Amino acid sequence: MAFRGHCLIWHSMPPQWFQGLKGDDLKTAIVDHINKTLKYYEGKIDTWDVVNEAIDDSSNGPQWKMRPSFLYQNVPDFVDLAFKTARAASSTTKLFYNDYNTEGIYGKSEAVFNFVKDMKSRNIPIDGVGLQYHVSTQSFPQYEKINDLIGRYCQLGLEVHITEMDVKSGGNAEGQAKIYSDALKACLSNSCCTAFLVWGVGDN
Repeated sequence: MAFRGHCLIWHSMPPQWFQGLKGDDLKTAIVDHINKTLKYYEGKIDTWDVVNEAIDDSSNGPQWKMRPSFLYQNVPDFVDLAFKTARAASSTTKLFYNDYNTEGIYGKSEAVFNFVKDMKSRNIPIDGVGLQYHVSTQSFPQYEKINDLIGRYCQLGLEVHITEMDVKSGGNAEGQAKIYSDALKACLSNSCCTAFLVWGVGDN
């Protein structure tokens, strides 16, 4: 059975001591944490979400804005640092960037695509993108949009994982089923989409 690790670096819910670090101390802690974690799980976890949710929700289209987290404020290049450190620690582990509001072609999803494209252009060692896919029967991407988006990541030479899919049903079980079906269909229609994970088993 294959396992995904989630996640190495995230601005939310860090240990208090970690959040209190500044500058080079935080940079050292990031490197140390990634090195120790990857070495401990070497051979047990083959894919990691290296960085989670680094792009601000206000990002739109070709422009992206980094979330003004304690990570970014103290180590502006923390994303590059995290991926380079992870690759140095393990040459075989697949390294992913994971984010929400990315399951279509609009606003933030377009910004995340361009952010990742920029990483690739600068030879940052990224292997794939995780699309969280938290949606509802009232707000969801059309099949054509998610299919096209995954195809664009394929063209960049990246893998795609649907990582946290859940669909609030709102009492509409038929609509919920179609949203799941469309997402899975889009994944199966693109050879670079290699994993489909659901976020728990509840419908609420």
